[in-house]
Amino acid sequence: MRSWRVRSLGSISVWGPIAVFVLALGIWQMGLIHAIFGFQTFTLPYPSAIVDGFAESAPRLAEAIAHTMPAALTGYLVAMALGLGIAAALVLRAPATAHRVVGILASANALPIAAVAPLFALWVGGGFHLKVMVVAVMCTPTMIVYGARGLTNVDPVSLELMASYEARPLTVFRTVRIPNSLPFVFTAMKSCVVLALIGAIVTEVVIGFQGLGFLIVESLGAFRTVTGWLALLTNAALGIGWYLLIVLLERYVVPWEAAAQRRS
Repeated sequence: MRSWRVRSLGSISVWGPIAVFVLALGIWQMGLIHAIFGFQTFTLPYPSAIVDGFAESAPRLAEAIAHTMPAALTGYLVAMALGLGIAAALVLRAPATAHRVVGILASANALPIAAVAPLFALWVGGGFHLKVMVVAVMCTPTMIVYGARGLTNVDPVSLELMASYEARPLTVFRTVRIPNSLPFVFTAMKSCVVLALIGAIVTEVVIGFQGLGFLIVESLGAFRTVTGWLALLTNAALGIGWYLLIVLLERYVVPWEAAAQRRS
């Protein structure tokens, strides 16, 4: 295990993106991007200026995070629970129609959230509840699709074995289908991290007076580009951290999947 970790840290998949990031940062700081594309520093500040402006913008960033993340997390958790519950109900109660429903829901992510958010605002108003509703609507179909696929794409040999034991459907569901669905569920959870942040941020951009989305629009509109870039980078850091937490949870809950990935 230790030698595998050492090899992983030395692989190109680990240091390659880091090297590209450092190179891009250096090119940016040297002003080559400004020279090539004709950008001005008041529209694209240097990385050093963004770092220097962190102390001044930190209170506003903290306040914006306090408005964005609770709504995004709440909508995310509601969507994960609701989507998995609907997928389980479809597989248990209506397996014949599950594939048809999944096919329809797979296209639900094409909904233009910038147009849907104002419509939802007519029903629930603005603020926290609107963001929770938008995030839940964006993420639930993804969990239903992946959850249903994980619960149905079971090895026939396992089902035949359970049938030979005359196991009840609920027993098969609990001992075979649920463990089989876990990698699919975690795939949906990782995909929905991006959707949750997009839903919350776009809602704040379209209808909002608080949060990271509003801070980005307000700062860039007033040419406080350092604050705007800090808000953008904060949003990216939150998304990366959230995603990595799901990855760590997946390795703990589904260790056999991580082992299979290492072998491949």
